[in-house]
Amino acid sequence: MRITHAIKVPLPGLACAAALTLGLVSFPTPASAAQATVGAHSIDAAATVGLLAPAQAQGRWITIGHDSHTPTKFWSVKRKYKSRSKTLQVVFRCWDGGDKTKISAELRRVIKGDISWPAGSSGWRSCGNGRKHYLKIKAKRGTNYRVNFSLKGRKHTIEYWMQNEL
Repeated sequence: MRITHAIKVPLPGLACAAALTLGLVSFPTPASAAQATVGAHSIDAAATVGLLAPAQAQGRWITIGHDSHTPTKFWSVKRKYKSRSKTLQVVFRCWDGGDKTKISAELRRVIKGDISWPAGSSGWRSCGNGRKHYLKIKAKRGTNYRVNFSLKGRKHTIEYWMQNEL
């Protein structure tokens, strides 16, 4: 939003109406409101260059792992993910083709080797048609976690993303 020097002083009623009709005062349009500037760069320009605007930097999720599995009913991911922050999230989905299959995800805190205990469970969610589901836990920074998936129904393709919050 740009403010001209002419409107820095208070205008009486008629002068204000005249300034509005003559276009001396400009209000942001919805399109230009999204193009707000941060420093010398616009938010859209910053996003294309890879820079983060202050509003985008907070609560940002980074993917620390992504994988998918061919049709299966149970999948225990062998890879361990080290939590880089206090919040860990798994985003998962599956495709059921309309047969009402349900999916459940469980995050397990790895103690040593294959020894682990449950840290969080999503409960049963409908596979839908690739609809994303989320399981978010408070994690201990620097601790390893593993994820397990179970399907109730038929075998289907599973895809997941393991994410940390910055």
